[in-house]
Amino acid sequence: MPDQVKKLLWVLGLSLVTHLALLLGPHFSLPVSLAPAPVLEAKLSPPPSPTRLATPKPPRATKQKPSPVKKIPAPPAEAAPAPEVQPHVAPALAETPPPAVEPEPAAPAPPAMPQRVTTRFTVFKGLNGMRVGRAEQVWKLDGERYTISSVAEASGLFSLFASGKHIQESRGEITPAGLKPSDYRVERGKGGADKTDTAEFDWNTMTLTLASGDGKQTLKLPEGTQDLLSFMYQLAFAPPQTSSVKLQVTNGRKLDSYAWWVVAEALETPMGVLNTLHLGKHREEGEKDTEVWLAADYHYLPVKISQIDKDGDGLVLLANEIELDER
Repeated sequence: MPDQVKKLLWVLGLSLVTHLALLLGPHFSLPVSLAPAPVLEAKLSPPPSPTRLATPKPPRATKQKPSPVKKIPAPPAEAAPAPEVQPHVAPALAETPPPAVEPEPAAPAPPAMPQRVTTRFTVFKGLNGMRVGRAEQVWKLDGERYTISSVAEASGLFSLFASGKHIQESRGEITPAGLKPSDYRVERGKGGADKTDTAEFDWNTMTLTLASGDGKQTLKLPEGTQDLLSFMYQLAFAPPQTSSVKLQVTNGRKLDSYAWWVVAEALETPMGVLNTLHLGKHREEGEKDTEVWLAADYHYLPVKISQIDKDGDGLVLLANEIELDER
């Protein structure tokens, strides 16, 4: 048997004898003093307040150096003088200009008046509507001069009670503001000094001379004054754009300022239904209700004229024919 095996067996046997002696032999106790285990106490304490962490500042953006720009020399120009600066005055900050406001569209201008217009009317008496006569108004334009004539006369059985004609004539010139009358004349019945009234307009001296059977008088002439015939055609040149209009009007005997209300109205006529502007005078005590209808489709020419007193008496003229000469 080799020596190494012998040594191994010897060691194993000695280890076995030692273990048996410890297991089967007498017990030995070691004097050991055990201290009592310490009592453990647990205390709950409020959690510590959270610590605020400082918000980290964003890193600064690194400014990039602009790339060099090639400068193009400008053409030589004369140097403008430097503006004068007041001492000790801070320069004013440039103000942002307000937004542009578009102007309101202007009212459409009426069509140019024809060279000649003849309007024929049927004349009715009062509110009863009894046909009593006929009338004709003629507008003539000669360059910048105008003439308006009106002739009304009784017809039928009524002519036996009313003799003669009612004649009016207005003459003047056309201006950018409309009609500018120079003279007006009206004859009632068979004429005569006591039946004729006239008005002369002197625009150089701004005076108005009125002559009638009661005598003659000279008045101050307000700008824009019209006569009893021209004012209706003046409205044809400048149709009212508001619900009211004021005019200075003379009838050859006196000069008054009249206020008119204005409404749009469809008017039935022998020529059909016409779109009109209906104007009515604000009547004073004792005056007649005067109303005029202007046809929008016929150069705003008068197509109905009414003068009725408080008793319902008066005359109404209603157009039955309009003849236009555009030449």
